[in-house]
Amino acid sequence: MKQIELKREVERVVGHELREARDFEILSQLLLRKTRERLSPTTLKRLWGYLKNEDVQTRRHTLDVLARFSGYRNYEDFCAHDTNNKDDVQSGICVEERIKTESLRLGQRLTITWLPNRRIVVRHMGGSRFEILEADNSKLCIGDTFRCHLLIQHEPLYLDDLRHQGLPPTAYIAGQRDGVVVEMCD
Repeated sequence: MKQIELKREVERVVGHELREARDFEILSQLLLRKTRERLSPTTLKRLWGYLKNEDVQTRRHTLDVLARFSGYRNYEDFCAHDTNNKDDVQSGICVEERIKTESLRLGQRLTITWLPNRRIVVRHMGGSRFEILEADNSKLCIGDTFRCHLLIQHEPLYLDDLRHQGLPPTAYIAGQRDGVVVEMCD
């Protein structure tokens, strides 16, 4: 039963159910990148039941790696937590694409969207500073500026030193519950 819960937790971290052969290849790469341990796509397919007529006992090492990927110390730690209470987990490994602002060129434009239908277009002003060029259905406005050092796909966006309509500098979180999607414009 706990193995089923662990598989669900891994899928939650990845962001979707694992259904196709390619999903297991990608998960294998993510596991290597984040835990520095390799689980073969075939091992993962067996565990998820993707390979039929394969009745193989899952090794403890495999469960430990998957638990670490999901933000736990090991499988035993995962089993000790109430996985039905998602608020119980306070940290985890980020597997989504990251954009460090120092890697952006001056003037680079980004489109940032979040639920339900929020959208801003920003221009990189150098360092970690951005200016909002377009704003749809957001409390943020054209002309606002802010600092942000790291943008992570499908994670909340934390803005610091937000200069908004003449008010004192403040902080702002976009996509607090479901995260944001960031796209390069040019």
